Amino acid sequence: MRFSDQVEKIEEGLLARFREAEAVQHAGDKGESRELLLRDFLGEHLPRRYGVTKGEVVTKAGDQSHSADVIVYDAVNCPVLYTGATTVLLVEGVYGIIEVKSTMSKAEFVDAAKKIEAFKRLAPRDLSVIQTREYMTLHRPSRPFGIAFGYSLADNSLSSLAANFDERHREVHHVDFFVNLLVVLGAGLVRAESVDLSAGEKHLLLGTDEVVDFILAQEHLKEQGETSSQLIRTVGEHLGPRTFGRFFVYLLIILERMRLGVADLGQYLDPTLPLVVHRES
Repeated sequence: MRFSDQVEKIEEGLLARFREAEAVQHAGDKGESRELLLRDFLGEHLPRRYGVTKGEVVTKAGDQSHSADVIVYDAVNCPVLYTGATTVLLVEGVYGIIEVKSTMSKAEFVDAAKKIEAFKRLAPRDLSVIQTREYMTLHRPSRPFGIAFGYSLADNSLSSLAANFDERHREVHHVDFFVNLLVVLGAGLVRAESVDLSAGEKHLLLGTDEVVDFILAQEHLKEQGETSSQLIRTVGEHLGPRTFGRFFVYLLIILERMRLGVADLGQYLDPTLPLVVHRES
């Protein structure tokens, strides 16, 4: 069996289990079931260096996020402060979050996008000290990702969600706080891409850093009075039953391109303690 056929069956299984969970009458239980299905799959299938949980993120300043449906974090280096029903993690050790919806209407997407924006505003840009066998250097961590994930459409379409995606980002203005990916099982996904009109090429823009770097490069050219043949656009991929496989591959791409800072618990307890030097082999 081809891999693409396997992931199609995985999506069928997820949707079947989701429909079973919908039989639960209590709204809170329904929400927990839909989130748990995705957390369980990612926890079992992502590389072991990635942890997957539900929980909150805290900063050195004492700021705290909402309870995110799915958090992907550094399972090797990130201290876990509490492991009850809601895990608490240091923001420096978090790759990003996924907000999960039963049906992805415009209102539900906007709700997810606002939560993603609030989470991303907590992300530090502090330099970390990295030491290898040969040298010591300063490193600025990647900006975290935020994904909106739905099990089905409401009374809308993927094309209308793509328009909502654009509209929301115009309202936010700051590219650091955009949603990286919008996913609806059985329908497809919405994302950004860059297009080079002169070369006839297009490229994925999945990670936050990639989108920010592209926008900043275009703004620099404009300031210099130069024109560019490149532009950024929103794309809706109508994938039907192969949506989950594409989502999983895109998530892996985002994660592989990211590099976190140092989750230094000592600085949370006492800022006067020396900074932790992260050692790489």
